[in-house]
Amino acid sequence: MSTTDQHMDPGAGQSDTHVHVHNSSGLDANSHTWRVVATFLAIGSLISLAWGLAQFGMLELAATGTAAILSMQIQLMLRNGFIVLPDAKSDDARIEEGKNALRSIVGMFQAILDRSSILRLTMLSIGYGILFVLLRMAIQTALGIFTNIWIALAAGAIVASVICFPTLFAGLIRAMKAKKEAK
Repeated sequence: MSTTDQHMDPGAGQSDTHVHVHNSSGLDANSHTWRVVATFLAIGSLISLAWGLAQFGMLELAATGTAAILSMQIQLMLRNGFIVLPDAKSDDARIEEGKNALRSIVGMFQAILDRSSILRLTMLSIGYGILFVLLRMAIQTALGIFTNIWIALAAGAIVASVICFPTLFAGLIRAMKAKKEAK
């Protein structure tokens, strides 16, 4: 919603136009907060649903569905730039060399994909399938360990925090390392 006020300056014969924009939804100012809340609710719901399915004898379905959702989430976050190497330069040359090596590996992998034969793409798909099955097994094991809904929700909150704040844990480790070096 916007309103326009026009004021005439009698001496100059010109008008000043002032546009007032009012956002009645309030979502623009707090959109990041709402996205974080929505992500926590979605992941919490996913983990709660998976736990509930596991309790009713559908552990295979719960583990497979959760693994599919999480693997797609990771793929989409990588593709859309939510998961990236930090741009900040490090004082340690070894860290910079490692980051450059990772960037080179990613570039090489993308070049290989761009010029791959059907056999190579098939082999990469098999590798992805194996990783997916391993992820599914890890989720299935975790769902078997969760003894109540609160433990399941706590695990979901950890997953959601990694999704919402991919740099949070790296920042915490850097902060602890900096404090350790300062002592």
